[in-house]
Amino acid sequence: MLTREEFGARVSAGPLAIDGGMSTELEQQGCRLEGSLWTAQALLDTPELIASAHRAYVEAGAAVVITASYQISRAGFIEAGLTASDADRALRASIDVARTAVAGTTTLVAASVGPYGAILHDGSEYRGNYGKTQEELHAFHAERLEVLLSANPDLLAIETIPDALEAQALVDALADYPDAVAWMSFSIGPDGRLWAGQTLGEATQIAVSSPAIAAIGVNCVDPVLVSAAIAEMRTVTDLPIVIYANGGGTWNPETGIWENAAVDALVASSAQWVKQGAGLIGGCCGTHAGDIRQLAAAL
Repeated sequence: MLTREEFGARVSAGPLAIDGGMSTELEQQGCRLEGSLWTAQALLDTPELIASAHRAYVEAGAAVVITASYQISRAGFIEAGLTASDADRALRASIDVARTAVAGTTTLVAASVGPYGAILHDGSEYRGNYGKTQEELHAFHAERLEVLLSANPDLLAIETIPDALEAQALVDALADYPDAVAWMSFSIGPDGRLWAGQTLGEATQIAVSSPAIAAIGVNCVDPVLVSAAIAEMRTVTDLPIVIYANGGGTWNPETGIWENAAVDALVASSAQWVKQGAGLIGGCCGTHAGDIRQLAAAL
């Protein structure tokens, strides 16, 4: 794992391009994603496709790739008829596959730590307020962090967090890993608040209280909301800003796709975000390697 100083040096030399949506790139390569395990199913069945998606992003200019561990959890695997051990193996495999894909390059591997809502398969990461206590969320994330960190990623990508309560649970879980380096990025609604209702400033304050958090940002968000989000986060911290927006549009949990997206907005807005201090910029849902190629060239 990188040290905080090494990560800071890489970002300072940036801005760095992050990859785009794993599911979108898999679909570009002909992979049909079905079932509750989503991209984790591809990791189990056809890991070579996951590696191919990572390589496509590296070749497009991504300086950071995010692993396919977003939706992997013991609880989710057990619900799908697998075991807790299967989930742990899949978490480690997500990092191993990414490591193989970036071999011979300077591209960093960020282990995805998705929100609790991702295992519910109903768009809860865009609502928050799961009905879980902070202690329950702490236990859920602590077991995944332990396994992911044992596989030695370069850093953690704690992403799509919709609730300040969950942010606090993650900060508490990170306390057991004083040498960990992570970013935390939130999902926000049209009003600029976290989906659970807290302000972005409040959530940022919680996140940056952890010495492990080396960058802060938003992801899976409409590009039109990003500039205001950066401005609000800057009132709380001077840590590097990480942005990986989608192409706009609306998530349809019934079809599992983003509707009315326009990914050109990502590239068009990136220059403004850099001026505001964004040091890591990529794409989220609805973006693929072709979009990241344009973004990397613009950066």
